[in-house]
Amino acid sequence: MRERLFPRWCTALFTLLPMSELLYLPADGQSVYAAALACTVCALAGIGAARLSDRVRHSAPAQWVLALTSLFPLLASIARMSIFLQKTVFTGRSCGSTVVLLTVCILLMASMGLNRCAMWALPIAWLAGTVLLLSGVLTFTQLTPASFSAPTAALLPQFRHILYSLLPASVVLAFSLPETRLSASVSRGLSAGGALLALLLLRTVLLLGANTAALLPYPAFTAAGLAAIGNFARHGEVFFAVPLLLCEIGRCAALVCVLLYPFTRTCGVLHLRRPQ
Repeated sequence: MRERLFPRWCTALFTLLPMSELLYLPADGQSVYAAALACTVCALAGIGAARLSDRVRHSAPAQWVLALTSLFPLLASIARMSIFLQKTVFTGRSCGSTVVLLTVCILLMASMGLNRCAMWALPIAWLAGTVLLLSGVLTFTQLTPASFSAPTAALLPQFRHILYSLLPASVVLAFSLPETRLSASVSRGLSAGGALLALLLLRTVLLLGANTAALLPYPAFTAAGLAAIGNFARHGEVFFAVPLLLCEIGRCAALVCVLLYPFTRTCGVLHLRRPQ
């Protein structure tokens, strides 16, 4: 029986994309607006791309264009994960060894094919969502009220930054879907992930203060360190970061499937199946 990409798997896969951005985004009074606007634009673009996926699927030149395009968000994700891990967790390890470790993990996951990457995205998305919401609940009493101004032109640089990071991966994966009917799942996934991203950026600003959060390299990661359950989980930032890194590894694995798909027709590099 041919493998199917079920709508709930597709929704989970696209939910991972905005959640992958949380660790690296700056946080200030305009971040919430910028994240919400960027995710809305990506959801609309993803719907359009998914509806055209049937045409792209039957065009060899288009598949090669998608493969080459997927390389850029893939390399950017590996680079920023490596830098993050080197600065926060593996401070004594070289960046090159971290890149190799991440690449091996991504290739192992990608070897299952796009459908199974999406299948594993479902428990990853639930795990990440549960941990992030728990982190928010544990720090709720520490939030301090802040006055938020209306959106201003100051959000545009952050909007462009999020859009440049999120849009290519969203469009590439939407174009690579095996069925056009999955366009609704693309929209639901990006909207759910975007809503959670905006809420957690808001939590970061209310927890640290806009001025302090703007000075930190990884404000969401730092804010998560304030969440603790007695002596059991004193380092809340670790429990916070691991699911988000799994989200990004899942995103990278899906991009690798798209990257190698032109070769699978002849070389069988990955078991990425498409309906005939």
